[in-house]
Amino acid sequence: MRLFSKVVLIFMLIVVVSLTTIIGLLHTRYNQPLLNFVLAQISPYQVFAKKIDYDIRTPYQVTFEHAEITQHQQVLINADSIQLWLSKSSLTDHKLMFDGVQINNLTTANMPQLNQAEPITIKRLILNNTNIDTPQLTIKQGLIEMDNWQTPVLNTPWWQSFNGNFKMRATSIKWHQITLQQLLINADKHDHQWQFNGISGLWHQATVTAQAQLDNHNHRLTVDQLTISRFHLQDQQLFDAWQQQFTQPIIALKTITFNRIDVVNSSIELPQWGADDINLSLENWQWPLTYWQQKDSRLSFSASHAQWQQLNFEQPLAELQFMPQQIISHGMSAHIMQGFVRVDGWMDPHQLFINDLKASGIKWFVGKNWHQKWQQWQQPYTGVIAKKININNSQITSSATTIPFQLAGIDVDAQDTVLKQNNQWGLWQGQVEANLGFGSINQIVMNQAIATMHSNAGQWQLDKLVLPFKHGMLKARARMSLENPLRPWQLTIMGDTMPAQILYRWLALPLPLTGAMDTQIKLNGHANNWADFNTHLTGSANIAFRQLALTNITPQQLLNQWQQPHFSAINLPATLETAASLPLSTTPLTLTAQDGIIQLPLSSITGDDFGLNIDGQWNLANSNQQQCKLTLTTDCKSLIRNWSQGVSTTTVNSSCTGNTKYVPVKVDKTVLPH
Repeated sequence: MRLFSKVVLIFMLIVVVSLTTIIGLLHTRYNQPLLNFVLAQISPYQVFAKKIDYDIRTPYQVTFEHAEITQHQQVLINADSIQLWLSKSSLTDHKLMFDGVQINNLTTANMPQLNQAEPITIKRLILNNTNIDTPQLTIKQGLIEMDNWQTPVLNTPWWQSFNGNFKMRATSIKWHQITLQQLLINADKHDHQWQFNGISGLWHQATVTAQAQLDNHNHRLTVDQLTISRFHLQDQQLFDAWQQQFTQPIIALKTITFNRIDVVNSSIELPQWGADDINLSLENWQWPLTYWQQKDSRLSFSASHAQWQQLNFEQPLAELQFMPQQIISHGMSAHIMQGFVRVDGWMDPHQLFINDLKASGIKWFVGKNWHQKWQQWQQPYTGVIAKKININNSQITSSATTIPFQLAGIDVDAQDTVLKQNNQWGLWQGQVEANLGFGSINQIVMNQAIATMHSNAGQWQLDKLVLPFKHGMLKARARMSLENPLRPWQLTIMGDTMPAQILYRWLALPLPLTGAMDTQIKLNGHANNWADFNTHLTGSANIAFRQLALTNITPQQLLNQWQQPHFSAINLPATLETAASLPLSTTPLTLTAQDGIIQLPLSSITGDDFGLNIDGQWNLANSNQQQCKLTLTTDCKSLIRNWSQGVSTTTVNSSCTGNTKYVPVKVDKTVLPH
């Protein structure tokens, strides 16, 4: 018994002496070889450091200054300092386990492939003042904290190989071409599921906050809330780069669901469009689905000012809903063109439905390329339906078109209308009433004009058109079958004391006449296309003139002008009745048309030293069958112009000199009077 006691005492003495020696060595310059010897027994790693701090009062804590951790002579981690809190179970289980690891000032351009290393478990991993620069991820001055970190399995990034709480703070981070400054993240991760309780940072000087959920197993991201405040963009190239980036698939993500996005107090100023003081809210948006594929997304938008393709909008508001193959407007409004517009309805890729459109005080100045813009806008829609349209006290002005005009005091009321069907414009269904307070079309003034029309099943009818002039009036009625492919039509016009200036101001007749005329016109034909129109035009026109006069041009000037190969009213003086007038007299004019052939009976206009005769027939469909002769005489000169078989010839005779001039001219259909 005494021998056994001595053996136990000697063993305990050896253990105490060994522990004392080991602890003592840890406080000397031999601590690094000793530590590497211990690590070699339980792991494949070695630690090299300029200095190792150890204190017996904290026996499981070791600090390495200017340290490197290597495996098979390959550097895994290089840092200013590494603090280790070894777990007691590491000594008994022969597994490298730490209660805590803190790595300070970690800098690397290539994160180690830790998934090839021996298993490591760290209950709390802290990367302080971390700088990482890899092709996929860049972090500057970052603080990263993870719970229950362990060596990654194959194909798992090191920063996802943990379960528990995750916190991050960084001066700057770049991931998948997205750069954020002053980033803060508070998250929890369990297996493949991330819960981001809070994300905040600065993105291009804008404040960004978010909450999200990430399902790595199904490659799905759900953004519960994303708020962007004070965002400002003025760089078109930067916008194009973002647009290309966000329309391309994001690596490892199949879908992104935005439960809510808010953009607050932001502005965008680009050459083609922009807005100030933007406040936007978007709910339930699915990426990468297009706006035609959204299941039930809603957008609310407001701004103090917006600009799009040279159009300015003040105080624009919009409430939109995106459904599969449908976009619904619950209300869009804006102050535009010195007036106000509000509209709601819906559209799909091929049809536009206007439930209610209100416009008031609009002043539209028509530009040169308005027709091209109109074609671009309306081309996608094969059908346009408007249940209710109300336009009041509006104005349209054009000085850039061939015939300048101004229409003011416009009031339009439309009910249950189909305006475009089968890609053809027209009033296919419904009724329209329009009133005009004042109008000037190429200096022909009208007041209090009225037009009413209706259509039922494609049978359009102009019930009433009244154009009051200063001393006269024009009335018209018309009908057309839009359902019939040939588009048969009828037109009746009654004119009483109408201004004769209409002939050259509206119809481009190259003869500046003033006075009054009474008309009775009845026409019919087909309007499927211009060829059908020219072939089937039939009817008659009776015109009687009163107080007729040639104004602002002398007979000699008129003769000189008509000698030109192409003469029209476009080159005539814009102001009239400012020079002496030449009184003229004429007999009533009767024109008849049959299947596109207009008969011109011999008609004469005479005055003091002035004579004009015209007769023949004009074939709208076939220029080779045109036979028309115009004779103008003044003073000692005469001009004879013939149109025959597609050729225009001009002969000028002068008894003043006895000379005759013959000029053949090829007919140009685009400039012939019609």
